[in-house]
Amino acid sequence: MAHAEELFPVLAEPVLYEFIDAEPPASIAELRHRLARSESRRSPDGTEHWLNWVVRDAAGRAAGYVQATVFDNLDVNVAYAIGSAFWGKGIATDAVTQMLELVTDVYGVRRFAVVAERANCRSVRLAQRLGFVEVSGDQAGNRTVAATEILMYKVVP
Repeated sequence: MAHAEELFPVLAEPVLYEFIDAEPPASIAELRHRLARSESRRSPDGTEHWLNWVVRDAAGRAAGYVQATVFDNLDVNVAYAIGSAFWGKGIATDAVTQMLELVTDVYGVRRFAVVAERANCRSVRLAQRLGFVEVSGDQAGNRTVAATEILMYKVVP
């Protein structure tokens, strides 16, 4: 919640929601409410670790966030949102790389997953740059993805 004011202008951009099933926050108060839920760092049933970091540019301005949801089986869902003013500057690549390393070190995780809309070329390219590869339906295990989505895994040796 402490970061709601500085994140609001970044996360209120409609372009960030073009490929996800959510709406931009309507106000700082609404964003505070959204952030408060994830600040618990655990799902209500205790089976997931919710890890969230504010991403900053070199000048210290809030540029977006990265998230890792660590499941009991140590699979991890990765998510990221970086404001359009910060696109193309390597900020997302650096932030997600650091997050993957930290989660690997702290939790001993070896497999990360990204689900993105196929049409979200920026998100797919970022995942590919980070070593994520598309998996087919038979490799997805218990994960289901829509026909318009791509499931990508990264396995850490």
